Amino acid sequence: MRELFARPWAIPALLAFAALVVSVWIFDPKLGPSGDNTEFVTLARSMAAGEGLTYTHLPEPRPTTKYPFGFPLLLAPIAAIFGAWEGPGSGTPDWIAMKVLVVVTFIAAILFCYLLARQQAGTGVGVATALLVMTNPLVASYGHQVMSEVPYIMASLAALWMLERGIAMDGWRDNRYLWAGIALAIASYYLRSVGLVLVGATVATLLLRRDWQRSLLLGGSFVAAMLPLVLRNHAVGGGGFYLRQLMQVNPYFPDRGYLDATGLWNRIQHHFNYYLKGSLAEALWPVLPGGDHFLNLGSIVVIGITGAAVYLCWRRQQHLLLLIYTVFTTGTVMLWPWAGNRFFLPAIPVALFLGLRVIQAVMEWAAQRLGVRSTVFGIAAVAVVLAGNLRELSHIAESSRRDYAPEWRNYLDAGLWLRANTPSETVVACRKAFWMHVVSGRRTTVYAFKPSAELIADLTVKGVSHVVYEQLGFRSTRQFLFPALEEYKDRFEVKWLQPTPQTVVLSFR
Repeated sequence: MRELFARPWAIPALLAFAALVVSVWIFDPKLGPSGDNTEFVTLARSMAAGEGLTYTHLPEPRPTTKYPFGFPLLLAPIAAIFGAWEGPGSGTPDWIAMKVLVVVTFIAAILFCYLLARQQAGTGVGVATALLVMTNPLVASYGHQVMSEVPYIMASLAALWMLERGIAMDGWRDNRYLWAGIALAIASYYLRSVGLVLVGATVATLLLRRDWQRSLLLGGSFVAAMLPLVLRNHAVGGGGFYLRQLMQVNPYFPDRGYLDATGLWNRIQHHFNYYLKGSLAEALWPVLPGGDHFLNLGSIVVIGITGAAVYLCWRRQQHLLLLIYTVFTTGTVMLWPWAGNRFFLPAIPVALFLGLRVIQAVMEWAAQRLGVRSTVFGIAAVAVVLAGNLRELSHIAESSRRDYAPEWRNYLDAGLWLRANTPSETVVACRKAFWMHVVSGRRTTVYAFKPSAELIADLTVKGVSHVVYEQLGFRSTRQFLFPALEEYKDRFEVKWLQPTPQTVVLSFR
């Protein structure tokens, strides 16, 4: 057995197998409720059809600049092989095969996580980090969704692994690790725009080391690689999508304008309270409890570990790239228009590694000062966190075996009714347009978030023939769509209705 574990491939193979087991355990074949996953399905189909990054679901298809092309391009071969889903009984939906591809990237991400942590702190910390990341409920739950988070984590961890080695070496001409890290950082950006943070963190690390030449090399390489996408986005009339969202008061209501200094400060305060009340502790260490106030056990532990990680990394001059990357990612999350654990996902593997390094330092201190066996307590701490993670994963696994929630089941059935009972040129107005398009196979658009007269005028201009009223919990449905249906009831006719919870398909005249 000892000889087996001495082989270089043994531990990575076991970790890959464990990650596969976790993925199979919690795999959910259902179409995820997030609109982003069906947006990626739509874009993958568009690329497979040779139409590029185009919103082909709209009444009038148009190019999009929202996402870089990396993830849709990764999915496009699957869309080409399986073709668009034609409804029940037509074979395996293409989104299930896309989910399987994301599972592959999840397993690869765990391997790169192990390699990075082992390179920085040894095999024990590498194994512990990989186990905590693969069982982290937030990371694992996104490990089978048609979303770009986990593929980005895979590429960014591989980039950090190579960049750490490349930065530690001198020069750049024959520094293959540095060049591989630069290439992977660029790939990360093309998978997810937050990859800009990875590049920024690397440049900042090199500047701290007064490594002017290589900082310019990295920055210049990234600008050159990013230029084609920037030019393309400006050519199609978009550009700066996320920067624009970042500065808007509310991206759902662009007419409200842009943030001033007070609005930006209020957003940061809101996010600070949201994450410290327990959201961040739940994302990193689910075993820790949250609370109604930001000073609770979970937040105190997170603040303590964060402060200790910053102190230790700076004092020892270790893991500076990983620390700066985590700080930059956290800063981006604090500025983002919306709060949610999902946005912190890219930093979770690195944050867990830094947390383990803090625990390791505390155990070493205890061993020196108190004569306590640090290894035993370190293993116990990891085991407690793993037990909490596995408990949460069991809930996710149970949920994956259930049917859609009733409101989503009705929304799915509404789409299936539209697929079976309307002509292919039908245009449907609804709240989750990408989702409805993937299910119904019809052109879709989101109704206008405006007063009733303007909403009705917008439906007319877009050539809408059907409207879906749902109970998915979005405020806009009650605020905008319901009043329009009431005020202009003579323009609508009920075609299909599911009473519990009420979901209605109406024709529009």
